[in-house]
Amino acid sequence: MRDRLEDLEVIQEEGSEGEWAAASDSDDDADEGDLKPQAVVFEEDSDMEELLKEAQAMRREIGELRLDVERLRKQTSHATQTVRRLSTIYRSSNAIGGDVKIRAEGLVRRLTAYDQRRQDLEERHGPMAAVVRIARAQYSAISHALRQAMAEYNAAEQEQRDCCRQRFQRQAEILGRNVTTDEVDQMVAEGGWGAFRQDLNPEGMTARCAFKQIKERHKELIELEARLRDVHALFLNLAMMVEEQGPMLNHIEHNVLSTHEYLLCVNESFKTAIKYRKKNPCIRMCCGCFPCWKNATG
Repeated sequence: MRDRLEDLEVIQEEGSEGEWAAASDSDDDADEGDLKPQAVVFEEDSDMEELLKEAQAMRREIGELRLDVERLRKQTSHATQTVRRLSTIYRSSNAIGGDVKIRAEGLVRRLTAYDQRRQDLEERHGPMAAVVRIARAQYSAISHALRQAMAEYNAAEQEQRDCCRQRFQRQAEILGRNVTTDEVDQMVAEGGWGAFRQDLNPEGMTARCAFKQIKERHKELIELEARLRDVHALFLNLAMMVEEQGPMLNHIEHNVLSTHEYLLCVNESFKTAIKYRKKNPCIRMCCGCFPCWKNATG
């Protein structure tokens, strides 16, 4: 068989020179023409921009709410470690609790309006529009974040209630009366402690101070119970909002899992294709004559 490798190399060099000359001519023609700079203009979506701004604002508000919850925890921890100026500490705790309630109620109203706007956009653009899907995802994420923040606040209020209950019991022991946790809860539920007061004997300076502390702790426990009832009402609203989005979240999760399984199948198909390409008889026959082509296809 005649070796035609040298002829092939000559033809390849001539073809490369021709392509290079053609490319140079086209570049010269392009330089001679008048090419004016053109700016790329993107279409602005005011609805999406407003939705993202509102979502970012609500996230900042949730961050402030978490900071208030952390302040409440520190106040409770400080109250357990000191025996002086407790009334000032609990007044500050009540103020923090009031701020948290106002923030949470405002966030619930904003979330409700956000979801209503998402529904309006869905009616206009359809459920598969990008702005609708982004609004749906933002609503679900913010609802979940607010629910977690309120759970942290509820835990902080429970800690403060336990702290008040323990101090109530300690002051009662000073007056010679052992009070169980159930009795304290019953007095708080009834809103008074007349029967318990009759059994106390507030004589002496220490006893009078303990009696005063008991009155203050009882008042604080009643205020805490009122705040906890408000928190539970907010929890019910959030639970209903999250429950409405439950089927949508399950659908998103199903799509993500299906995509993952499809990607695994695609990877296996690619591996099989590479294996069969390496076994291609044309590649095996021509690999000795065309090393450059072998490298490009291998």
